Amino acid sequence: MGRIAIFALTTLLFASVGICVWWVWSRVYIAIKRQESVFEIEKETHEKIKEKVKEQEE
Repeated sequence: MGRIAIFALTTLLFASVGICVWWVWSRVYIAIKRQESVFEIEKETHEKIKEKVKEQEE
């Protein structure tokens, strides 16, 4: 009976650690993707403004 309890608690512990690692990694991944998205929007805006300035100079 003792071995079953130890096995169950160990399994629960590893499952909890795995869920915590997955949760943290998903948050980090989402933050990275949001930052990349913002960077792409800023880059596109910069290119559009650059083109408008060239058109106005002509």
